[in-house]
Amino acid sequence: MNTESAEMASYLPGEIRASPCSNCHLCGTGGEPLYEGLKDRLFNAPGRWNLKRCLNADCGLLWLDPMPLEEDIGKAYETYFTHAAPEKPRPPAPPGALQRAAELFRSAYRAWRFNYGDDAGKPLRWLLALPILLSRIECDGLDIPLRYLVVPEKGRMLDVGCGDGSVLKLAQELGWNAEGVDFDAQAVDATRRKKLSVKLGHLAEQRYPDESFDLVLMSHAIEHVHDPLGTLREIRRVLRVGGTLVVTTPNAASWGHRIFASSYVALDPPRHLHLFNGENLVTMAERAGFSQCAVLSTLGTTPFVFIVSRLIRRSGRGDMMRPPTLLGPLYGRAAAFVEMLMRQWNPLVADELLLEVRK
Repeated sequence: MNTESAEMASYLPGEIRASPCSNCHLCGTGGEPLYEGLKDRLFNAPGRWNLKRCLNADCGLLWLDPMPLEEDIGKAYETYFTHAAPEKPRPPAPPGALQRAAELFRSAYRAWRFNYGDDAGKPLRWLLALPILLSRIECDGLDIPLRYLVVPEKGRMLDVGCGDGSVLKLAQELGWNAEGVDFDAQAVDATRRKKLSVKLGHLAEQRYPDESFDLVLMSHAIEHVHDPLGTLREIRRVLRVGGTLVVTTPNAASWGHRIFASSYVALDPPRHLHLFNGENLVTMAERAGFSQCAVLSTLGTTPFVFIVSRLIRRSGRGDMMRPPTLLGPLYGRAAAFVEMLMRQWNPLVADELLLEVRK
C-alpha cells in the first residue's frame, strides 16, 4: 500500500478526507499557521481544521491546510441551512409590533429606492423609509442584490452557488430569464421544488456556450470552491461582453475578524476553503481576465456576524437558526454602526466584500 492509500485508509467512515495544501492558490507562496484545530461551530461537520495565511504581504489569502477533498466536501453540507425545511414545520410565531414595524420600514425603503413591492405606488412612502435612510445600517443588506435586478433591460441571469433559490425566485419575478447552479444536491432539490431552473454540479461541468449570460451573481459562494480563480475564468467565458459579475464574500481583513479571531463565524471550517481581502479579490479577478473591477465592503452581514461570533466565543457553538435574544439585534446594529463610521477612513473594513466587474 502506498503512502497516500495508507493515509486515506486511516479515515473513519463519515469523516471528511483531506489533502495537504501548503501553498497559496493565488500567488504560490507558502503559508504560516493562523489558527489550528478549528471545529465546525454551526452544522457539526466532522474533523478539525487548520487555517493558513499567505506569507506574501501583498496577497494575504487565507486557506485550509489540509483541505477537504472535492469528492468528500458534500459531507460538510449534510445539515446546511440552504436545505429544505422539514415536511411538517412548526408554524411560526406571529410577529410582534416591533417586527411588523421594521418590515414596514424595509418594505417602504425597497419601494422608494427600487419601486419594488406591493406598496411601490403608494404616495409618501419615503416617510416610512426614513428610519432606514437615516440610520444607513440596513441599506447594504436591502440593496444587494436588488439593485442589480431592477435594471430596465433584463436578459439571462446565472446564480452560481444558488443555494435554496431565493435569489433565483426574486430574479424570475422581476423578469429575468434566471437559472442557477450548485454542487450541493440537497440545495438543488430544494430549489427544484420551487419550480426554478437549476443544475447540479460545478460551473465548468455545465458546459454553457460562450457569452451566455448578461448578469452573473455569486453570493457567498467563491469561498466554498476549490478553484476560485478557475471559477472566475469560467464565469468570464460565459459572460457576455458588457455583462456584469457581482461577487459577495466574507472579508478576512474586516474589523469583525480582528475582534473575534478564531471565533469569527465567517471562518466556517470546513466549508470556507479560501478567505479573501479586498486587494487579493481584485487581483484574482484581474488574473481571471477582468479589467474593470471595483471592490468595497458592506454592512450586509455585520449584525449576523457579530451576534453569532459572540455566541461562538462564549459557548464554542453558533446557531444560525435560533432567534437572537432581545439584546442580540441591538448588539449587531451597534457593531454595524461602528463599522459604518470606520468605513469613512477604511472602505474595506466591514464584514462583507462586494466585488463588481464588467467584461
